[in-house]
Amino acid sequence: GQKVIVPGYDVGVSHPGGFAELARVPADWVMPLPSGLTLKEAMAIGTAGFTAALSLEVLEHNGLRPQNGTVIVTGATGGVGSTAVAMLAQSASTGKTSEHAYLRQLGATEILSREEVSAESTRPLESERWAGAVDPVGGPTTAYLIRTMKYGASIALSGLTGGNTIATTVYPFILRNVNLLGIDSVYTPMERRTKTWQRLATDLKPRGLLDSIAVETDLEGVPTVCADILQGKVRGRTLVRLA
Repeated sequence: GQKVIVPGYDVGVSHPGGFAELARVPADWVMPLPSGLTLKEAMAIGTAGFTAALSLEVLEHNGLRPQNGTVIVTGATGGVGSTAVAMLAQSASTGKTSEHAYLRQLGATEILSREEVSAESTRPLESERWAGAVDPVGGPTTAYLIRTMKYGASIALSGLTGGNTIATTVYPFILRNVNLLGIDSVYTPMERRTKTWQRLATDLKPRGLLDSIAVETDLEGVPTVCADILQGKVRGRTLVRLA
């Protein structure tokens, strides 16, 4: 009778049952629903929101503080990006000009175009701009971030929608002490997973979670949503009603 969640691991990837009403999963994948979240809120956060929270925690661990300056979130209308913007209320980058109002509603104070943050450059270093970065995009965007981070700043990298290759040099790392930090949310150890989810129920709970970030569909709508995701037409998180 206890309320539990199973975010991440192999569900929906190599373990069937992602859209099932009843499913059998290994016991060590299951964690109690954190106090302060409903089941619906937990699924609106999902693996994407958990990834965003892990990104913020690793940036904090590496010295990020509010007084350090502006944090940039790339891919800001996606699942990781939207929840990260809602947690941070900082700068955001998107290729969807129609979604500026949405990002400002989540708390973004500055919005950059995709072209600006993915432009290639022959310069190994550019003006120091960012105190931290949440980057689920990868590719040329990550290369831009590496060139423009402030001294000692860190990038939390969790995705590759912009590509899996990064063209960079060693200069930002040895002259500005920049840190490129990898984020994996699928197999995060349960002890850390539990602590991070508790923060998602308290100080890192995304603003506008059910009002702005999450939308709903039924099972019949899943193929359409999946097609829209591949075409970059979906923002935030999509909840699937099973019954």
